[in-house]
Amino acid sequence: MKKENVYNLKFARIYPMLLAKIEKKGRTRNELDAVISWLTGYTTGDIAAMASAETLTYFDFFGNAPELKPERTLITGTICGVKIDEIEDDTIKEIRRLDKLVDELAKGKPLSKVLRSAKPTPKVYEFDAKIMQASGKGGAYIVFPYDIKKEFGKGRVKIHATFDGIPYSGSIVNMGVKDSEGNICYILGILKSIRTQLSKNIGDTVRVTVSEAL
Repeated sequence: MKKENVYNLKFARIYPMLLAKIEKKGRTRNELDAVISWLTGYTTGDIAAMASAETLTYFDFFGNAPELKPERTLITGTICGVKIDEIEDDTIKEIRRLDKLVDELAKGKPLSKVLRSAKPTPKVYEFDAKIMQASGKGGAYIVFPYDIKKEFGKGRVKIHATFDGIPYSGSIVNMGVKDSEGNICYILGILKSIRTQLSKNIGDTVRVTVSEAL
């Protein structure tokens, strides 16, 4: 179908087709409206009114959208045999994004997964730490100097780190290490290969950055 013909389709005609498609698979009008509202910024009341307006075209439906969701760019993949990212016409791209979301609803994807959300930017912790000797087999670690449960809400955290700029991925854990006052310390291991690369050993200080691996 030519894009001009798609533009001129009436929203009042399209909406029942989208609804029938998802209801056939056990999904609801509320879920469809949630998807449309998320994508366009229209309220549920707006959608109901436009679904009854016989003159509103699909082109104007998207052109007058109060706020197209920034996270809609996370909608990728293929719809109607075309890759969404390769569609050049802006309005057609928005139409296909809605088609993709409706397809996902019809295929049983949870609404919480259909409505994309950008991953939060993880907080970066930067500090100097002394390399400590681990008990047995020449291991070493540094102490994470923050309250891990307050910062991350859990007692074991997968992280990305750097030691003097050298990258490492691992976990901050509780291995029974305690400070001089008997408080549990949460630690991050530092590999021998990294220490060798840095020409540093037990007792030396390294600059550490840590961020949660999301």
